[in-house]
Parts: sequence; structure tokens; C-alpha cells
Amino acid sequence: MIARHFCSRWPVPLFCVVMLITSPGAAADKPSAESKEILIGVEYAPPGLAKEFSKLGVPVAKFYPDEIPWGKMQKSATDSIDFRQMDRVVREYHDAGFQDLVLVIKSYNSWASRGSLIKNITPKPEFLPNYTAWVKAVVERYDHDGRDDMPGLKRPVRYFEFGSEFSSFEPEPVADYLEMLAAGVKAAREASKNAKLLHAAFLTTGVLRDHPGPKEIDSAFAAAQKQYGKRVLHKSLADLRAVLDRPELFDAVNFHALGDPYEIEDIAAWLRQEMKQRKYVKPLIISDTTPTPFIAWGPATRATGPQQSLGIVIQPATESDRPRLASYFQKLIDNDADTLRWTHEFVAADMVQKIVVAAEQEIELINTSFMEDLYPFKFKLAQAGAGTSAWGGMADVSLNLLTQTRTVNNLRPSFFAIQQVQRVIRGYDRVERVAESNQRVRVYRFRKGSSSAWVAWLDPNRLLLPDDAMPQAPLTLNVGSGKYVVESMQVSADRPRDADAGIKQQGNTLRLKLTPHPIFIRPER
Repeated sequence: MIARHFCSRWPVPLFCVVMLITSPGAAADKPSAESKEILIGVEYAPPGLAKEFSKLGVPVAKFYPDEIPWGKMQKSATDSIDFRQMDRVVREYHDAGFQDLVLVIKSYNSWASRGSLIKNITPKPEFLPNYTAWVKAVVERYDHDGRDDMPGLKRPVRYFEFGSEFSSFEPEPVADYLEMLAAGVKAAREASKNAKLLHAAFLTTGVLRDHPGPKEIDSAFAAAQKQYGKRVLHKSLADLRAVLDRPELFDAVNFHALGDPYEIEDIAAWLRQEMKQRKYVKPLIISDTTPTPFIAWGPATRATGPQQSLGIVIQPATESDRPRLASYFQKLIDNDADTLRWTHEFVAADMVQKIVVAAEQEIELINTSFMEDLYPFKFKLAQAGAGTSAWGGMADVSLNLLTQTRTVNNLRPSFFAIQQVQRVIRGYDRVERVAESNQRVRVYRFRKGSSSAWVAWLDPNRLLLPDDAMPQAPLTLNVGSGKYVVESMQVSADRPRDADAGIKQQGNTLRLKLTPHPIFIRPER
């Protein structure tokens, strides 16, 4: 599987990384209504993994967009639509118990698109009717209304995303994209009134790292564009606002969270402010994530050279961390066992944090990454240009090249950690961040009726690598009456470990130590 977040815009041929520079959190102006439980998903879902990944207990799976674009499903204007691959993955993941699926309506088609993959993938005007017919057929086939459905369809597919990302993956001018979006959405709604339609996800790389206020957004985008150019910000603020100006064309505001977990707070606050200015309110969705990559958009295995030839440093890393990061990524490429083990546990902690922060920000859905490694970016040639993401798979898998079916060899810490957070917070009706005098201490309370569970960790606010000591901070938490279990983050199939010794409970108060690895505090069953 070739990762979507990569193209050919840096010096290593065929490899370019699109990653999001991040910012530590700022409180978003969230809706005041009672929380709706977040939907947790996994990406990208290939054939062969549904049964094993159903054990996560999460309800959503998102398919890899480039496996099912229009051009692969319809070879010419006169050919019928080939649903075999799309049917295959829908059937497998429904059979395994996934309740919601995300399908990307990817328009690229060699005979119908206005240009190439890097220029313009919207349909030529004369083929727009063919495009809308394809969209309508796809939505109709999976809407579970008993008319023209996939044989044996178990439940409806609800989420359809028009374009895989509003960046270089939609390289066309915004006017062309909006024309395509309007036509596609009209066709989709003719097929199903219940489908949840999404615009291509926004990528706001580097803009919000300094927590700009509403009056500083324009200058923040301009500064990020000047610093990073089109390596990062392929679409302008005006382009993003042109999409936001058309709320009739989408049912939720969609973005990607490709940096550290706390960027979610700033992006959510900014998007809610944009909606407020336009006098509408829609849910927020995070249709793609990656583990915090540390370096992206270029080589990470060297620390010197012209700035444009190096990867971009991503928070919490800084420019001064480049030499240490070059050594770290070289060890990953060399398959150093200790470095791999540390990285897999870092990815697990990072994904738990993203889920919890997104839940507190009242995000409707978050897709977690990745089900398997981004294998091409683990090779020496790629120079770790995808950062930690290349090693971010929840499972080590084998691939049958003939059938494209995956088989799980072993499961990684992020699998078990996501399984754990879903188990602990499932069914909550309210979530809040607990105020702490130490802002680096992150404590989140999930209320379930009269009972509560907590997820807590320490934000180190700096880069940590395998040779660094794990920082700690004390936490005193009022848990109320009752008996509670404190679990460490689960990293294997073994029973979740009780958190480290030193926990003390006196009446309604727990005293414990936090590290960057989340802990879970739940009622004793």
C-alpha cells in the first residue's frame, strides 16, 4: 500500500511526505450541548485484516482511497462500473462487525480527468455526467435501501468523502473542485438522504502552532506559506474559506490531524470560529491521522544541508533536535530492536492522546492510523521522510501480492492501547478536561451516568527519544467514593498491568505519578 500523504515534491524520487506541523493545545469554543460519544475508526483498511481488527471494538473503518478511485472502477465512458474491489472490502468489514465505513469518492480517471494526478483530477465538462452517474451508483449500492444494493449488504455505508485531502491530493483550482463537489453531492443525495457527505479534508500545516486568535489567522497562514511554501500549504486560506462558504455541500467539517495530539484543540477552535462567522454549526470530523512524525516533508536521516533539502521539523521537535533525530531515524531504518520497541510504544501513547483530546473537543469521528506500516518509507532510499509514521502500523503483516490480502504476523502496542481506551471510555455521556495547576498534566474525566473513568498523562512539551529519561509529575485526583483500578497503558495481549507502585488512595483521593504514557482509572468491576 502506498501511503496517501506522499508525492514527488522533494529530492528523493517518488517520495514526498505531507505531514502536519503542530501546536500545543488551546481551549476551543466548543458547543455547549451534552457530549456525543466519539466514533473511533481505523485506517487504511485492506483485505484480510477485518476479523483481527474487529477485536479492537471500534466501530469504524476507512478504506485506502487509491484502491477504489473512479478510474479503477470504470475503464472507459462506455464500460460498466466494476464494483468488485469495493464490494470486497465492504463485505469483509461488515461481516467482521464494523458498523460504519468511510469511502473516499476519488475522482481521478485517466480518460475523464482534466489533467494529471498532480495538476487537476476533476472531470472534464463533457464527462461530468459520467462522474455523477458513478457517484450516484456508488452511494446507491451501499445505502441499504433494498434498491440496487450490493448483494448481501448488511448495513448502510454512511460516510462519503469527496477527495482524499484538500491539498496536493486535490491539485486543481478551488473553483474546479467546488464544481465537482456540487455535482457529486447532488448525485449522492439523489441516491440517499441518509449519507453523511464530507468535503476533502483540510490540512492546516504549521499555521496554528502559536495559537493565533481570530484576528491573527490571516497573518498566521501568510507566515506559514512564506516559511514552508507549497511543500506544505498547497491550498491557501482563501481556498479553505471558499469551501467553508458553501455549507450546503457538506454535512460536517473535515480535517486531518497529522501532527501532535494538541493541534486538534487549535484546529477545532479555528474551524468553529469560521463557522460562527458564517452563522452555521456542523460537526467536526478527523478523517485521517498519523502518529506525531517529528520530521516530515523530506529527509530525516541527515541534519545538515540546504533547508529545502531537509525534512521539516514538527513539534514537539525543534531545529536543535535534528542531529539526534537523524541518529534515531537511522536506527529505525537499521531495524534496531530497542529503537523499534520504543517507537511502537510512543505511537500507542500518541494515538490514545489523540483520541482523548478529540473526544474532549467533541469531534464526531476520528480515524486512527495505521493498520500496517508504510513500507516504502522504511527503505533507506526514503531517508525516513515519513518520520515515525512509516513504523506506525498497529500490526506487522504479510502480503499476498496475488490477492492483495494481508495476514497478521503480530500485533503492536498501539493495537492494544486503542482497544483499551475504547473499552474504558465506551458509553460515556460527558467528557471534560480536569483543571490542573500544572498545565502539562492532562487529566480527562469521562462520565457514564453516575460513574466516571479518567485518562491521564504528562505532556513533556519537548522531544523525547529512546535514550531520554521518562519525565514524571505527581497527580492528586479526587475520584469520589467507590473502588477504582489504575491501569498502565496496555502494550501487549497480556492483561492490562496495574500502574506502577506508589499509588496511594486516602478516602476519595488518589495520589499517583504521571508519565507521557497514559494511565486509565476506572471503577472496579
